[in-house]
Amino acid sequence: MKFKYFNDTNRLVKIHAATFSHGTTADSKPINTLEERTFILPEGTYPWVKMWDYGEAGLTILVSPTYDDSEENKIEDEHRWGKILELISSSISSDSFEAWFAHTKASFSGKTLTIYCVNVFQRDWVKSRYTNLIATR
Repeated sequence: MKFKYFNDTNRLVKIHAATFSHGTTADSKPINTLEERTFILPEGTYPWVKMWDYGEAGLTILVSPTYDDSEENKIEDEHRWGKILELISSSISSDSFEAWFAHTKASFSGKTLTIYCVNVFQRDWVKSRYTNLIATR
């Protein structure tokens, strides 16, 4: 998706560095007065935009991709993830499955699977030990 921002503030607008940390692309130079800037967001997302006013230090804009959380997408994602979990559970012990996968959720965007873990430790463990297993499912 493309998001176009037109700077009608009569002030320079800096772009927050986090704008580029989740797949959004654009020219990273500050946006001049009366300039339009196009941000390209990852497929299947829409923009979440926040602007800060730091007074004399200027304005800063953050453009972050947000996924569509429609109920249909959630149901489809849950179904697909459930099928993958069935395959994973047949490949590992029931204790390992309960510890590392039973409380996960997932979403899909194109060919990308995002797994939501309870905490960072679980995320790191699943990523380091089960990435290949998940990829084959």
